[in-house]
Amino acid sequence: MNQLVFEVEQDDGWFVATCHEPEMATQAQSLDDLGPMIRDLVSCRFEPGEPQRGWPIRLHFLSDPVMAVGA
Repeated sequence: MNQLVFEVEQDDGWFVATCHEPEMATQAQSLDDLGPMIRDLVSCRFEPGEPQRGWPIRLHFLSDPVMAVGA
């Protein structure tokens, strides 16, 4: 199955998502913001009608994120 795989890691408080095939990367200050940034990157990288534009996007976290539960 074809898919775009982004490796996600934290760097100086930012979440950095890098895809190696094809090469592209983006970053965001929160996980909530990272998803829209990746979708925007894929939309800009591929023209309408290119098959990669519709491929599923998989996030591979290089370290496990920790989430705080609000009181």
